[in-house]
Amino acid sequence: MPMRFPWQPSTPDERRTVRRLRARILAALVLVSAVPFLLLGGGAWIVLRDLAIERTLTLHRTILRAHASAVDRYLAEQVRTLETITRTIPLAELRRPDGLGRVFAALAEVHGDAFVDLGVIDAAGRHLAYVGPYDLLDRRYADAAWFRDVAARASIVSDVFLGFRQVPHSVIAVRHQDATGWWILRATLDSRRLDALVRSIRVGERGDVFVVNRDGVYQTPPRDGAVLGQSPLGAADLGRDLPDRRVASPQGPLRQVATGLNDGRWMLVVQQPEREILAPVTRALALGTAFGAAALVLALLTIVPVAGDLTRRIEHANRERDRMYADLLRSAKLASLGELATGLAHEINNPLQTIGAEQTNLGDLAAAAPLPDDVRAALQRSVERCRRQVARCAGITAKMLQFGRNTGTRLQSVRLEPPLREIVELLERRARLRDIALRLEIAPVLPAAWLDGNELEQVLVNLVNNAFDAMPRGGTVTIAAAAGDGAVVLTVRDEGCGIPEQDLDAVFQPFFTTKPPGEGTGLGLSVAYGLVRGWGGTIHAESAPGHGTTMVIRLPVAEDARPPAPHAVAAGQGEGRP
Repeated sequence: MPMRFPWQPSTPDERRTVRRLRARILAALVLVSAVPFLLLGGGAWIVLRDLAIERTLTLHRTILRAHASAVDRYLAEQVRTLETITRTIPLAELRRPDGLGRVFAALAEVHGDAFVDLGVIDAAGRHLAYVGPYDLLDRRYADAAWFRDVAARASIVSDVFLGFRQVPHSVIAVRHQDATGWWILRATLDSRRLDALVRSIRVGERGDVFVVNRDGVYQTPPRDGAVLGQSPLGAADLGRDLPDRRVASPQGPLRQVATGLNDGRWMLVVQQPEREILAPVTRALALGTAFGAAALVLALLTIVPVAGDLTRRIEHANRERDRMYADLLRSAKLASLGELATGLAHEINNPLQTIGAEQTNLGDLAAAAPLPDDVRAALQRSVERCRRQVARCAGITAKMLQFGRNTGTRLQSVRLEPPLREIVELLERRARLRDIALRLEIAPVLPAAWLDGNELEQVLVNLVNNAFDAMPRGGTVTIAAAAGDGAVVLTVRDEGCGIPEQDLDAVFQPFFTTKPPGEGTGLGLSVAYGLVRGWGGTIHAESAPGHGTTMVIRLPVAEDARPPAPHAVAAGQGEGRP
């Protein structure tokens, strides 16, 4: 069994990627396994099919020629028998009823039931004598096809016809010339004996052997049909062996082999269903297919877990590569940012300390100076505002150092409504100056969230400032807070120009900005990203050009006694998409 890799995909995108990768690997492995098998099976079917048909038809041709010779010898023997009678027995003897009867009895002793009847016919087609089961003595045959043929050829074996008796039969007739003129000795062949001779060879379970004439009319009964019925062969040159044929039938294709009989007047046909010829090949290939399918199933049972393990390893390697690259990028950027933040903090802290000291002196002077009470109160309020802003600036420089050094954040359970209202009040004057309406939407029931209250102001101020910059012609910026899916969701939505799709993945990267040179540092969203991730939350952007931008922050609900651990994602590796 393959070793299981411990990493498992966690996000929907990762799961979709893993599924697609696994499907491609499985498809490739199955293709590599199945295509050679299918090609081999198809090639084997073509070769074995052609070989089976050729060997079967060769055997049929051999049997057919031998059988045709036997049938021809049988017919020739009957013709020679009648010729012997005409040469050895005078016409006068044959014309006597008892004389023709004795000959017919002698023929029955020698040839059994080969002949049904026997008759003597003169040159005018009149019966001079007849022995047999039918009343034919007064019949005239001058217009019969067989009569015209024997008058021209001396001897014939006729096609099957109905005649006066209205029963399918074939006759043997020989013409003899003597001093009085010519006359004909005619005998009717027993069709049952001829049929038995023709069908004495066996051609499979569904094969068939039959005789047709020049027009394709059955002379012996086929398996599916009757004597004097029309076969699919049609008119043909029966003087030679015909090419092997593939004939359509309701039961499927048939393979036919044929050769001439009866001096080219008939054709002996052997046919067999193609399905029956190919039955051994089909069985062999079915058995091979079954074994091949079993082997393919066993291969799949091995391939599927291997492919799953392989995709997990590949995806884990990709994640490790991305993490290492992000760490490297973060290290490079934060090294520069840390240097900048440290120098800037020192440079700012010195004047801040001076301002703080002067603010204290101003407060003391205002308290001691002989001023009117209203003036002293106004001056003290101004001094207090200065103190708060100095403290805020000191906090900002401290956070810059914290971001550069990647230090931890102290989380507290905070009710969001009071700080959100204070932030809106702080930014409202700036919004009015820009002709922007600043709206606050807070859900009636809003749980506390884990965050740093001082950092929350920094994050929202950065986001709102970006929203102001995106709406130079005014509009509405909405700050909303609601609970959803076990988290507190903060959104800052503007009606500005939006963010191009190709920039969504980069907006949280340090130093990335779409503003003109001199109008932005590219650190606002990066700092906000680092702070939110430090709270254990997430932040992403939803935007489309011309339709505004929504920044979505998801914060953990403060239900547990202990705050969540910060996300182990490098600061600056933004989440441009949800």
